Amino acid sequence: MQRLLTLDLNLLVALAILLEEGSVTGAARRLGITQSAVSHKLKRLREQLDDPLLVPGTRGLVPTERALALAQPLRDALEQLAATVAGDQPFDPATASHEFVLSGADLFEFVGLPQVLEFVAAEAPKLSLIVISRQLDVFDRMERGEIHVAFGPRFPERAGLRQLKLFDEPFVVIGRAEHPLLRRKLSLDAYLRAEHLLISPQGRPGGFVDDALARLGKSRRVAVQVGHFATAPFLVARSDLLLTAPVSLAREAAKHLALRQRPVPLELPPAPALMAWHERFDREPAHRWFRTALHRHIVDRSRC
Repeated sequence: MQRLLTLDLNLLVALAILLEEGSVTGAARRLGITQSAVSHKLKRLREQLDDPLLVPGTRGLVPTERALALAQPLRDALEQLAATVAGDQPFDPATASHEFVLSGADLFEFVGLPQVLEFVAAEAPKLSLIVISRQLDVFDRMERGEIHVAFGPRFPERAGLRQLKLFDEPFVVIGRAEHPLLRRKLSLDAYLRAEHLLISPQGRPGGFVDDALARLGKSRRVAVQVGHFATAPFLVARSDLLLTAPVSLAREAAKHLALRQRPVPLELPPAPALMAWHERFDREPAHRWFRTALHRHIVDRSRC
Protein backbone atom coordinates (compact mmCIF):
# COMPACT_ATOMS: atom_id res chain seq x y z
CA MET A 1 0.00 0.00 0.00
CA GLN A 2 2.85 2.42 0.82
CA ARG A 3 4.28 1.92 -2.70
CA LEU A 4 0.94 2.99 -4.24
CA LEU A 5 1.12 6.35 -2.49
CA THR A 6 3.95 7.38 -4.81
CA LEU A 7 2.49 5.78 -7.95
CA ASP A 8 0.07 7.54 -10.28
CA LEU A 9 -2.67 4.93 -10.72
CA ASN A 10 -3.59 6.42 -14.08
CA LEU A 11 -0.24 5.10 -15.29
CA LEU A 12 -1.42 1.55 -14.55
CA VAL A 13 -4.43 2.08 -16.78
CA ALA A 14 -2.11 3.27 -19.53
CA LEU A 15 0.14 0.24 -19.01
CA ALA A 16 -2.80 -2.18 -19.24
CA ILE A 17 -3.90 -0.62 -22.54
CA LEU A 18 -0.33 -0.53 -23.91
CA LEU A 19 0.00 -4.24 -23.16
CA GLU A 20 -3.27 -4.95 -24.96
CA GLU A 21 -2.54 -2.75 -27.98
CA GLY A 22 1.19 -3.39 -28.35
CA SER A 23 1.68 0.08 -29.80
CA VAL A 24 1.80 3.68 -28.70
CA THR A 25 -0.54 4.67 -31.55
CA GLY A 26 -3.24 2.18 -30.55
CA ALA A 27 -2.94 3.10 -26.88
CA ALA A 28 -3.22 6.83 -27.68
CA ARG A 29 -6.41 6.19 -29.65
CA ARG A 30 -7.95 4.17 -26.78
CA LEU A 31 -6.93 6.68 -24.14
CA GLY A 32 -7.97 9.73 -26.19
CA ILE A 33 -4.61 11.45 -25.82
CA THR A 34 -1.63 12.17 -28.07
CA GLN A 35 1.11 9.68 -28.88
CA SER A 36 3.66 11.92 -27.17
CA ALA A 37 1.52 11.85 -24.00
CA VAL A 38 1.46 8.04 -24.10
CA SER A 39 5.23 7.96 -24.63
CA HIS A 40 5.63 10.23 -21.61
CA LYS A 41 3.47 7.88 -19.48
CA LEU A 42 5.53 4.90 -20.62
CA LYS A 43 8.73 6.74 -19.69
CA ARG A 44 7.38 7.40 -16.17
CA LEU A 45 6.26 3.77 -15.80
CA ARG A 46 9.73 2.55 -16.74
CA GLU A 47 11.24 4.82 -14.13
CA GLN A 48 8.84 3.89 -11.34
CA LEU A 49 8.85 0.14 -12.03
CA ASP A 50 12.56 0.04 -12.94
CA ASP A 51 11.95 -2.03 -16.05
CA PRO A 52 11.72 -1.27 -19.81
CA LEU A 53 8.26 -2.96 -19.80
CA LEU A 54 7.79 -2.63 -23.59
CA VAL A 55 10.62 -2.76 -26.12
CA PRO A 56 10.62 -2.33 -29.93
CA GLY A 57 9.88 -5.44 -32.00
CA THR A 58 9.31 -6.24 -35.66
CA ARG A 59 5.51 -5.81 -35.31
CA GLY A 60 5.26 -3.18 -32.60
CA LEU A 61 6.15 -3.15 -28.92
CA VAL A 62 7.09 -6.41 -27.21
CA PRO A 63 6.48 -6.86 -23.46
CA THR A 64 9.34 -7.76 -21.18
CA GLU A 65 9.06 -10.70 -18.79
CA ARG A 66 8.22 -8.25 -16.00
CA ALA A 67 5.43 -6.75 -18.11
CA LEU A 68 4.05 -10.20 -18.97
CA ALA A 69 3.96 -11.08 -15.26
CA LEU A 70 2.03 -7.87 -14.56
CA ALA A 71 -0.46 -8.16 -17.41
CA GLN A 72 -3.14 -10.51 -16.04
CA PRO A 73 -3.03 -9.41 -12.35
CA LEU A 74 -3.18 -5.78 -13.53
CA ARG A 75 -6.17 -6.47 -15.78
CA ASP A 76 -8.01 -8.33 -12.99
CA ALA A 77 -7.29 -5.60 -10.46
CA LEU A 78 -8.50 -2.82 -12.77
CA GLU A 79 -11.68 -4.71 -13.64
CA GLN A 80 -12.42 -5.29 -9.95
CA LEU A 81 -11.73 -1.64 -9.16
CA ALA A 82 -14.01 -0.53 -12.00
CA ALA A 83 -16.81 -2.76 -10.72
CA THR A 84 -16.33 -1.47 -7.19
CA VAL A 85 -16.60 2.21 -8.06
CA ALA A 86 -19.30 1.78 -10.69
CA GLY A 87 -22.09 1.87 -8.09
CA ASP A 88 -25.18 -0.26 -8.67
CA GLN A 89 -24.32 -3.46 -10.47
CA PRO A 90 -26.81 -5.83 -12.07
CA PHE A 91 -28.09 -8.37 -9.57
CA ASP A 92 -29.25 -11.77 -10.78
CA PRO A 93 -31.09 -13.59 -7.96
CA ALA A 94 -30.99 -16.87 -9.89
CA THR A 95 -27.20 -17.05 -9.58
CA ALA A 96 -26.42 -14.83 -6.56
CA SER A 97 -24.87 -16.49 -3.52
CA HIS A 98 -25.34 -13.68 -1.00
CA GLU A 99 -25.93 -14.26 2.71
CA PHE A 100 -28.64 -12.33 4.56
CA VAL A 101 -28.95 -12.07 8.33
CA LEU A 102 -32.53 -11.56 9.55
CA SER A 103 -33.69 -10.69 13.05
CA GLY A 104 -37.06 -11.00 14.72
CA ALA A 105 -39.13 -12.73 17.36
CA ASP A 106 -39.79 -16.40 16.80
CA LEU A 107 -43.20 -15.43 15.40
CA PHE A 108 -41.30 -14.58 12.22
CA GLU A 109 -39.56 -17.96 12.23
CA PHE A 110 -42.86 -19.80 12.80
CA VAL A 111 -45.06 -17.84 10.38
CA GLY A 112 -42.96 -15.67 8.07
CA LEU A 113 -39.84 -17.73 7.44
CA PRO A 114 -41.65 -20.55 5.58
CA GLN A 115 -42.95 -17.92 3.14
CA VAL A 116 -39.45 -16.53 2.70
CA LEU A 117 -38.02 -20.00 2.08
CA GLU A 118 -40.60 -20.61 -0.65
CA PHE A 119 -39.69 -17.58 -2.73
CA VAL A 120 -35.96 -17.96 -2.07
CA ALA A 121 -36.06 -21.56 -3.30
CA ALA A 122 -37.96 -20.50 -6.42
CA GLU A 123 -36.18 -17.24 -7.26
CA ALA A 124 -32.77 -17.22 -5.55
CA PRO A 125 -31.81 -20.80 -4.68
CA LYS A 126 -28.19 -19.99 -3.87
CA LEU A 127 -28.96 -17.40 -1.18
CA SER A 128 -28.12 -18.26 2.43
CA LEU A 129 -30.23 -17.07 5.38
CA ILE A 130 -29.26 -16.68 9.02
CA VAL A 131 -32.10 -15.90 11.43
CA ILE A 132 -31.32 -14.62 14.92
CA SER A 133 -33.64 -13.61 17.73
CA ARG A 134 -34.41 -9.94 18.12
CA GLN A 135 -32.12 -8.31 20.66
CA LEU A 136 -32.00 -4.93 22.34
CA ASP A 137 -28.96 -3.86 20.33
CA VAL A 138 -30.58 -4.69 16.97
CA PHE A 139 -30.13 -1.13 15.63
CA ASP A 140 -26.44 -1.02 16.54
CA ARG A 141 -25.92 -4.36 14.82
CA MET A 142 -27.75 -3.13 11.71
CA GLU A 143 -25.55 -0.03 11.74
CA ARG A 144 -22.47 -2.25 11.82
CA GLY A 145 -23.82 -4.33 8.93
CA GLU A 146 -24.26 -7.47 11.06
CA ILE A 147 -28.05 -7.60 10.53
CA HIS A 148 -29.61 -6.85 7.16
CA VAL A 149 -33.36 -6.89 7.89
CA ALA A 150 -35.28 -6.91 11.18
CA PHE A 151 -38.96 -7.61 11.82
CA GLY A 152 -41.19 -6.47 14.66
CA PRO A 153 -44.23 -4.43 15.75
CA ARG A 154 -42.21 -1.32 16.55
CA PHE A 155 -38.74 0.17 16.22
CA PRO A 156 -37.27 3.31 17.78
CA GLU A 157 -36.94 6.45 15.71
CA ARG A 158 -33.22 6.55 14.97
CA ALA A 159 -31.19 8.38 12.35
CA GLY A 160 -30.30 5.93 9.61
CA LEU A 161 -33.11 3.48 10.42
CA ARG A 162 -35.50 2.75 7.56
CA GLN A 163 -38.91 1.19 8.28
CA LEU A 164 -41.69 -0.17 6.09
CA LYS A 165 -45.07 -1.43 7.25
CA LEU A 166 -45.85 -4.84 5.79
CA PHE A 167 -49.40 -5.14 7.11
CA ASP A 168 -51.58 -4.68 10.19
CA GLU A 169 -51.96 -7.82 12.31
CA PRO A 170 -55.32 -8.26 14.06
CA PHE A 171 -55.66 -10.35 17.23
CA VAL A 172 -57.87 -13.34 18.01
CA VAL A 173 -58.44 -15.49 21.09
CA ILE A 174 -57.43 -19.13 20.77
CA GLY A 175 -57.79 -22.12 23.02
CA ARG A 176 -58.15 -25.87 22.78
CA ALA A 177 -60.90 -27.07 20.45
CA GLU A 178 -63.13 -28.25 23.33
CA HIS A 179 -62.59 -25.25 25.59
CA PRO A 180 -65.96 -24.59 27.29
CA LEU A 181 -65.68 -20.80 26.92
CA LEU A 182 -65.11 -21.05 23.17
CA ARG A 183 -68.19 -23.13 22.30
CA ARG A 184 -70.11 -19.94 21.66
CA LYS A 185 -69.40 -16.25 21.19
CA LEU A 186 -66.88 -15.14 23.81
CA SER A 187 -68.15 -12.33 26.04
CA LEU A 188 -65.91 -9.89 27.86
CA ASP A 189 -67.10 -11.26 31.24
CA ALA A 190 -66.18 -14.80 30.21
CA TYR A 191 -62.88 -13.57 28.86
CA LEU A 192 -62.05 -11.93 32.18
CA ARG A 193 -63.03 -15.07 34.13
CA ALA A 194 -60.56 -17.19 32.18
CA GLU A 195 -56.90 -17.73 32.92
CA HIS A 196 -54.59 -16.43 30.26
CA LEU A 197 -51.26 -17.18 28.66
CA LEU A 198 -49.15 -14.10 27.85
CA ILE A 199 -46.38 -14.04 25.27
CA SER A 200 -43.69 -11.55 26.27
CA PRO A 201 -40.45 -11.91 24.24
CA GLN A 202 -38.71 -9.31 26.44
CA GLY A 203 -39.98 -10.84 29.67
CA ARG A 204 -42.04 -7.82 30.70
CA PRO A 205 -45.65 -8.08 31.94
CA GLY A 206 -48.52 -6.46 30.08
CA GLY A 207 -48.87 -5.54 26.44
CA PHE A 208 -51.52 -4.63 23.88
CA VAL A 209 -54.32 -6.55 25.64
CA ASP A 210 -53.62 -5.35 29.15
CA ASP A 211 -53.29 -1.76 27.98
CA ALA A 212 -56.70 -1.99 26.31
CA LEU A 213 -58.25 -3.54 29.43
CA ALA A 214 -56.69 -0.86 31.63
CA ARG A 215 -58.42 1.81 29.54
CA LEU A 216 -61.70 0.13 30.49
CA GLY A 217 -60.71 -0.06 34.13
CA LYS A 218 -60.44 -3.86 33.94
CA SER A 219 -57.75 -6.50 34.17
CA ARG A 220 -57.31 -10.21 33.49
CA ARG A 221 -55.44 -12.98 35.27
CA VAL A 222 -52.26 -14.00 33.47
CA ALA A 223 -51.52 -17.44 34.84
CA VAL A 224 -48.55 -18.22 32.60
CA GLN A 225 -46.07 -15.97 30.82
CA VAL A 226 -43.70 -17.30 28.16
CA GLY A 227 -41.05 -15.73 25.96
CA HIS A 228 -41.79 -17.46 22.66
CA PHE A 229 -44.68 -17.36 20.19
CA ALA A 230 -44.17 -20.81 18.69
CA THR A 231 -44.62 -22.72 21.96
CA ALA A 232 -47.73 -20.81 23.11
CA PRO A 233 -50.35 -22.59 20.92
CA PHE A 234 -49.05 -25.96 22.05
CA LEU A 235 -49.52 -24.92 25.68
CA VAL A 236 -53.11 -23.72 25.26
CA ALA A 237 -53.95 -26.86 23.24
CA ARG A 238 -53.22 -28.92 26.39
CA SER A 239 -54.74 -26.65 29.04
CA ASP A 240 -57.68 -24.35 29.74
CA LEU A 241 -55.57 -21.25 29.18
CA LEU A 242 -56.68 -18.71 26.60
CA LEU A 243 -54.19 -16.98 24.34
CA THR A 244 -54.79 -13.64 22.67
CA ALA A 245 -52.50 -13.81 19.69
CA PRO A 246 -51.85 -12.42 16.21
CA VAL A 247 -54.16 -14.03 13.70
CA SER A 248 -51.19 -15.26 11.64
CA LEU A 249 -49.99 -17.31 14.62
CA ALA A 250 -53.48 -18.74 15.16
CA ARG A 251 -53.78 -19.62 11.47
CA GLU A 252 -50.42 -21.37 11.33
CA ALA A 253 -50.89 -23.20 14.65
CA ALA A 254 -54.29 -24.52 13.53
CA LYS A 255 -52.49 -26.52 10.83
CA HIS A 256 -50.83 -28.58 13.57
CA LEU A 257 -53.16 -28.47 16.59
CA ALA A 258 -56.84 -28.88 17.46
CA LEU A 259 -57.63 -25.27 18.31
CA ARG A 260 -60.63 -22.97 18.23
CA GLN A 261 -60.53 -19.21 17.81
CA ARG A 262 -62.92 -16.41 18.62
CA PRO A 263 -62.86 -12.63 18.13
CA VAL A 264 -61.33 -10.65 20.97
CA PRO A 265 -64.29 -9.31 23.05
CA LEU A 266 -62.90 -5.78 23.37
CA GLU A 267 -61.67 -3.06 21.06
CA LEU A 268 -58.09 -4.02 20.34
CA PRO A 269 -56.21 -2.20 17.58
CA PRO A 270 -54.15 -4.40 15.26
CA ALA A 271 -50.40 -4.51 15.73
CA PRO A 272 -48.28 -3.23 12.84
CA ALA A 273 -45.87 -5.71 11.28
CA LEU A 274 -42.78 -3.75 10.28
CA MET A 275 -39.63 -4.46 8.33
CA ALA A 276 -36.56 -2.37 9.19
CA TRP A 277 -33.06 -1.96 7.79
CA HIS A 278 -30.19 0.49 7.95
CA GLU A 279 -29.79 3.12 5.25
CA ARG A 280 -26.29 1.83 4.48
CA PHE A 281 -28.06 -0.91 2.49
CA ASP A 282 -30.58 1.33 0.70
CA ARG A 283 -28.88 1.30 -2.70
CA GLU A 284 -27.12 -2.05 -2.55
CA PRO A 285 -28.70 -4.08 -5.41
CA ALA A 286 -28.90 -7.46 -3.66
CA HIS A 287 -30.37 -5.95 -0.51
CA ARG A 288 -32.83 -3.86 -2.50
CA TRP A 289 -34.02 -6.94 -4.42
CA PHE A 290 -34.36 -8.94 -1.20
CA ARG A 291 -36.40 -6.22 0.53
CA THR A 292 -38.70 -5.90 -2.46
CA ALA A 293 -39.20 -9.66 -2.64
CA LEU A 294 -39.88 -9.87 1.10
CA HIS A 295 -42.46 -7.11 0.90
CA ARG A 296 -44.16 -8.62 -2.15
CA HIS A 297 -44.47 -12.16 -0.84
CA ILE A 298 -45.24 -11.42 2.81
CA VAL A 299 -47.85 -8.77 2.01
CA ASP A 300 -49.50 -10.98 -0.60
CA ARG A 301 -49.74 -13.87 1.87
CA SER A 302 -51.15 -11.61 4.58
CA ARG A 303 -54.11 -10.83 2.31
CA CYS A 304 -55.01 -14.49 1.84
